Amino acid sequence: MVYMIKYNAMIGNDDGINSIGLDILVSNAEKYFKPNIVAPIHQNTGKGKSMTFNKPIRILDHKTRSNYSGKAYDGSPADGLFVHNFFYDKPDLVLSGINSGENTSIHSILTSGTVGLALEAGLQNIPSFAFSMDVPEIYFFKDDFPGELNKFAEIGVKIAKLLYDELSKASWERLLLVNINFPDTFSKNIKIEVVKPDNYKYVNYLRENKDPSGDPYYWLWGDKKETFDTQKDSYKIYNDKSITISPISFSDTSDIESKIKDLINTKLML
Repeated sequence: MVYMIKYNAMIGNDDGINSIGLDILVSNAEKYFKPNIVAPIHQNTGKGKSMTFNKPIRILDHKTRSNYSGKAYDGSPADGLFVHNFFYDKPDLVLSGINSGENTSIHSILTSGTVGLALEAGLQNIPSFAFSMDVPEIYFFKDDFPGELNKFAEIGVKIAKLLYDELSKASWERLLLVNINFPDTFSKNIKIEVVKPDNYKYVNYLRENKDPSGDPYYWLWGDKKETFDTQKDSYKIYNDKSITISPISFSDTSDIESKIKDLINTKLML
């Protein structure tokens, strides 16, 4: 009898332990990995790779919405790796997501807490993956969001398993993370494309409003750009409705991108 070794995977996010994206990612990841769930107790969108030094971090045992056992804490997404390593052995890999809202473009990659967790792992030489999905703006910061989450999670986990197994140790030492984004719709003929990230996708600004006392308050928001580079991740997600894979590194990753394209075309079984 042949037994498949299950690698230890930390699974976290920035939307919080009650997010449906986290829950469905765990349910698919447990087919290939031994998951340890460590996620913020509250929504932590936009925290990037920030870390909590100015207050205590409270940690409690917590169930996900499908009754998976995990640890919930009141810190940033990147804090989660340190919480994980306090209670469990260092993970073989980190899976972060599935985020409510796509994280295409360098601007979003540097802002996202989902990516921030994966980035912290990559800086500690742990192979890591960030998963995000395009959703309507009304579902930003929500525990529930629509779409073919289960199908995308199944594909995303298979990609993670393939790249974890097949990319060389030298490749992983050069990579910070692999950023994977899903479009808002799924089709049987969906393409998986290895692309570089755009520079930015939103034009950000402050909105001014009045509170009930008539005093002004301000909300940071952004409008999506009207045009995008046709060869980069934002265009592929919004216009082509493709799944995008973007290796993120401080160095040139052209050779790794070529290797990933070859693996996707020859070894990915969907």
